Amino acid sequence: MVNERLHIGIIQTSLQADAAWIDDKSGNWERCVRMSEIEERRAKREIRHFLASLRGLDRLPDIILLPELSVPLGFEPMLRRAAENLETIIVAGLDYRIETGESKPTVSNEAIVIVPRRLRRQQIARHTTVRRVGKTYPAPAEKVKLESITGGGVAFLPHPTVWVFESPDLGKFAVAICYDFMDLDRIVMYRSKIQTLLILAYNRDTTSFDHLAEALSRMLFCNVVICNCGQFGGSLAVSPYQEPYRRLIYRHAGQGLSNAQVIQLPLEILALHQQGILHKDMKSLPPGYDDVAELDMKNAVL
Repeated sequence: MVNERLHIGIIQTSLQADAAWIDDKSGNWERCVRMSEIEERRAKREIRHFLASLRGLDRLPDIILLPELSVPLGFEPMLRRAAENLETIIVAGLDYRIETGESKPTVSNEAIVIVPRRLRRQQIARHTTVRRVGKTYPAPAEKVKLESITGGGVAFLPHPTVWVFESPDLGKFAVAICYDFMDLDRIVMYRSKIQTLLILAYNRDTTSFDHLAEALSRMLFCNVVICNCGQFGGSLAVSPYQEPYRRLIYRHAGQGLSNAQVIQLPLEILALHQQGILHKDMKSLPPGYDDVAELDMKNAVL
């Protein structure tokens, strides 16, 4: 059976988009979509600092989250070593990946899921594994910024694959990047498949994501965790508890604030509730969760 609780470390870095990705009008589009040297050094320093702070805790997190676009590409080996040393899964948003072999300048937006061979002193595999979760839909402002880069603009390559990760101890969880959080097709695919939804974001509209997290926590009947950048704040965790005051597990509001925090989410009772072993502390399952009705759409012309 899964663990009673899921412990998640949420790291908000203070990366500034206006300083990290600059169209310098040089015509070198690859330089424009790579994190600037100053912001890259600051990002590495912050990540090291927060990982070190988490290492000193009595109870290490099961999963550590880093926001969308927050990790310089060359920093991946260090994150892998950190995951192995902490014996913790790390889910981190990477800087833009330049796609070779395309007919025009093209980038993609990815996150990596690093699963070390040992989790909390228990060996689960022979080797550390790394999975890549791609973003399907660029945010409108993100698309405009890429397309406006001097020299003809830069295209965005979508990755329309939905990943679900399963662990005997940590349950089933999914990872999505920012704007994909609003993709209805993706949400339907998650239905009854996960206990935890992890969102990596670089999002200005924190209020909309707060409301969406609350709604999807009920509709999917799962924990929803948003790890946003410290530039805008808005990291959040909600669970479908019966009592309203218990549903908000964590919220970090306020702009320009870097932060790291470990939170605890319900896991065992949520998984049992999904299976029909109901628990008084949790909300009722949403309609159609375990008995989907075939709806008939009719069209009336007025």
